[in-house]
Amino acid sequence: RKSPPGFGRGSLCAALGTHEERVAKIAKQLQQWNDDGCKKKLRTSRANWLSMSTRLLSNKQGCHLIDVSELNHILEYDEKEQTVTVEPMVTFGQLTEFLMPKGMCMQCHIEMESITVGGASMGFGLETNSHKVGFFQETVVEYELVTPDAKVHRVTAESDPELFYALPWSYGTIGFLTKVKCRVVKAKPYVHVTYIPTFSAKELSRKLNELANQESGPDFLEATGYSKDNAVIQCARFADVKEWNQRARVNHINWFWKPFYYKWVETALKKGQFDEYIPTKHYYHRFTRSIFWELEDMIPFSNHPLYRVLWGWMGAPEVSLLKLFQGPVIRKSSMYAHAVQESIVPLKILDEGIEKFDDWYGIYPLLIFPVRVYDRGDLSGMLRPRKDLTNEGKDYGIWVDIGAYGVPRAIKEGKSWSAKKNVRDMEHWTRDNGGWQALYTDIFCTEKELRSMFDHTLLEKARKRLGSEKAFGSVYSKVRPEPGLLDLSDVLAAEEKEENVKCN
Repeated sequence: RKSPPGFGRGSLCAALGTHEERVAKIAKQLQQWNDDGCKKKLRTSRANWLSMSTRLLSNKQGCHLIDVSELNHILEYDEKEQTVTVEPMVTFGQLTEFLMPKGMCMQCHIEMESITVGGASMGFGLETNSHKVGFFQETVVEYELVTPDAKVHRVTAESDPELFYALPWSYGTIGFLTKVKCRVVKAKPYVHVTYIPTFSAKELSRKLNELANQESGPDFLEATGYSKDNAVIQCARFADVKEWNQRARVNHINWFWKPFYYKWVETALKKGQFDEYIPTKHYYHRFTRSIFWELEDMIPFSNHPLYRVLWGWMGAPEVSLLKLFQGPVIRKSSMYAHAVQESIVPLKILDEGIEKFDDWYGIYPLLIFPVRVYDRGDLSGMLRPRKDLTNEGKDYGIWVDIGAYGVPRAIKEGKSWSAKKNVRDMEHWTRDNGGWQALYTDIFCTEKELRSMFDHTLLEKARKRLGSEKAFGSVYSKVRPEPGLLDLSDVLAAEEKEENVKCN
């Protein structure tokens, strides 16, 4: 059974025409750009404050902007094939509302409701089942995109493997994404979560390694660090709730008067291991109310019982609106006195990573998500794992995403904290250990350093074949901080000097 096409935002769906008509509008804009002599680089006209990146501006100044704002429809759900086909501006919040009544969910269902499928496909996206399925891109069956020559391409791993595997992490530097077909899976109404406290980084690392590498391991796996030594593992499986003793342990964590989820998880450090049942929809969006744990930096009393009861129903401020009203002065302050950083490194060095993050940032809670990374040789794309880091006899290895969001400890203590030094130290450590940095964050590296972290070989091959090199900037041009915010002149001078020595 296939659902009726055209599930969009509100009653304007029919007025916006069919998917083919919306794609034709984009192709027409690109044809006009070609007719005008291809004078400027191409970008979408989408305002950057709508994205989930930390950047306020988007380096689109002087570019030719293409309007893709109508691409926000869920097009088709195929029950037999277990796929859903959507346009790139569809959010995971929309997909929750669409799929949950059908007893389904995305195979990798991102927890933040405002993240778009396009952003997760072309950029960065993972969930607590990524230790089994990998990054969000691993769940994509087919992409549709329009290249600079105004041609529409439908791409699968079978039809064009080089282009298919070049698209993830390409950040829109090949073409304009217009459609994505993704795998969905059956979801039970509840998630049975077990909370396991740990009291050293080595204990946490050992237990997570065991759980992440089990053949029949948990459906969902994550940990939250509350100090350099203390953390709580959340190990979960889909479940039905039928018995009275199960019903007694149901926790609707997203009811507005409830404590923030990460605060509730922390109680396991005092009361020991326990388990409960969480409605699946609540579990998938468990961090929405608190913006992970950033809301308390904005509203320090937001988790107070009185605040939750009286005003908790309003929910958290929309991240995009916070960016809209931020302004360049606050943006610069947030870049140098606040951190949003993620390092994806081999899980076996998690204990070292926790020590490093404590030195660099001293921010808690700390997000810890294991993720499977596949080695496809020359088709690995931007993330090409080192052979010595993959599991023995497997075509994949287990990495871990370590995320720090908040005000560094030194800033809170009134001390000086060098964002440039600490983030660059993190980037060097990540790169040296065969890892990658999440590129929606503030990066402090040069383009040369970024290219040594991410393998651009397949991407550049696809860009050259499709004529995208002249039409789009590089990935670095998309993800670097706004002009004037970061001075890398000393680093660039050192790179130039090193290059001259090599030439001589």
